[in-house]
Amino acid sequence: MKTWIADTEPSERFPIYTRANADEVGPEPFTPLNWTLTWEQGMAPGTADAWIALGTFEPDEFLWTQPETYGSWGGYFYNQVSLGRVFGHRMPGATPDAIDISFFGQNSTVPPYVHDPRDDNEACSAKLGESFGAILGGAQEALAAKYLADAAKWRASRPDLATISDAALVEYGRTSARWQRPGWDAYAQVVIGATVGPQIVQGIADAVGKSELAIQIFGALGDVASAGMPERVWDLSRLVRGSAELTAAFDAGMDGLAERLAAEPTAAKFNSEFDELISMFGHRGVNEWEISAQTWLINPTLAYQMIDRVRRQEDAMSPTLRAGESAKRRQAAVEELTAAVAGDEATAGLLAAGISSGQIAYRLREAGKNATVMLMQEPKLAFRELGRRMHERGLLADPMHVFQILESELDSFIADPASFTEITAARHAQWLTLAELEPPYLVIRDRPIPPISEWPKRRRFAEGVGAAAGTQMKGIPGSQGAVTARTRVILDLADADSLEPGEILVCTTTDPSWVPLFMIASAVICEIGAQASHAVIVSRELGVPCVVSLAGASTSLPSGTLVELDGSTGTVKVIESV
Repeated sequence: MKTWIADTEPSERFPIYTRANADEVGPEPFTPLNWTLTWEQGMAPGTADAWIALGTFEPDEFLWTQPETYGSWGGYFYNQVSLGRVFGHRMPGATPDAIDISFFGQNSTVPPYVHDPRDDNEACSAKLGESFGAILGGAQEALAAKYLADAAKWRASRPDLATISDAALVEYGRTSARWQRPGWDAYAQVVIGATVGPQIVQGIADAVGKSELAIQIFGALGDVASAGMPERVWDLSRLVRGSAELTAAFDAGMDGLAERLAAEPTAAKFNSEFDELISMFGHRGVNEWEISAQTWLINPTLAYQMIDRVRRQEDAMSPTLRAGESAKRRQAAVEELTAAVAGDEATAGLLAAGISSGQIAYRLREAGKNATVMLMQEPKLAFRELGRRMHERGLLADPMHVFQILESELDSFIADPASFTEITAARHAQWLTLAELEPPYLVIRDRPIPPISEWPKRRRFAEGVGAAAGTQMKGIPGSQGAVTARTRVILDLADADSLEPGEILVCTTTDPSWVPLFMIASAVICEIGAQASHAVIVSRELGVPCVVSLAGASTSLPSGTLVELDGSTGTVKVIESV
């Protein structure tokens, strides 16, 4: 196989793409329907709309016939490097290098920024300055509130998918997937805007010689959507841990667990709270930006598995208790940094605005993400129902083969589904092979992309020689706190059960399905990531020390390595090697 049917044409204007922070969005290959419908017609143009609304770009700078804001090769999702660099060049007070670190962390494999005369645009720079001044004043709260209200209204419009026609299912699937365009317009504006406050605070902290305080100021904020889910999972795990009957039900395994719980008289409270969890977060699951992926609503066993893992943790490691300690450190950091600039009225005012804006922005960012993931469930449900029907009629070999159809083929599929039976089966077989491969980390327009048949097999376990005792490594500070403990390398969730309470989780990157491990681990190390990545935000809210962008951590810190980790400085020191 040389190429995949849904591969992107690299942009001439914005030619550099990376898997950095993309593998938490798309850890597995996207299906053709997901990319050509949801991303090409939803997220990609929505993100371009956001860049334009903020003033970074003018509309005619985008080639609207293809999604230049993101890319996909071999089914693997890629983030744009070039767009962020133009933003850094045009944004007053920013630089392309600073934006690289903010979005993608420390990565020496990405080529340095090279100035393009087209990057110069005084009008965009002026508008960006105005936009970010408004963000400091809280302008994005209204934008986010409108989007959250719209998302709830759109989801409530779902028809009875079991009774509508095949054509109506396709129409609802298309419509609901395209909700992502206005959704990502608002969400991406908030994500980009969320960089403003923290950068201001970091700059002031650096200037007064208290750099470590900046990260502490944005920890354990409370009311963050991404943390509300693990807190509920923790509470359910305590119900299991405190009940002999519930413990026995879980000890018997996942098969038949729902039935055993339904028949257990003492499980009434657990079942009620579990139903509430599904009602609020049933759209969460694995590979959340892929419309063929399962959610908790579709497969509740995924949620039961989370609870099963977390119940092993001791009560003293409650995320509420850990977050409480982190909140105390946050308040102390605010007071210390504020005192350090006392007497400088201008700097003190800027610091206060940066703290307020950053804390609000983190909450808005996660609320927006939760809403966009919630909307992803709508096309998932519509096309799953369509696939089920076609399989029952003998027109698809497997219900999931419906996701191997391109968006441009949907009308033809409805008109003559039998003509797609063999096509979708063959594509599905090819798609499965893609999941075993390691895609190129970078895609650059003027460099040939290796044929897919030459991509190496994906690494499923850590290889290499561990670092010697005394070695000190430096990543990006993610979440405050110091821990001395042994490492546990996990590169695949299939190995998640090997993590023991109190160990330091070492991984490549994370998505929401990894959250239970945060409640088991004493700290988290990610090879990839930046200060706005999933691992950082969740770690801060749960009070778990975290270091990201620590390249080679899975090989340098093999399981069993005793390390001393400081999440406030991003340092990891090997105390005892293995």
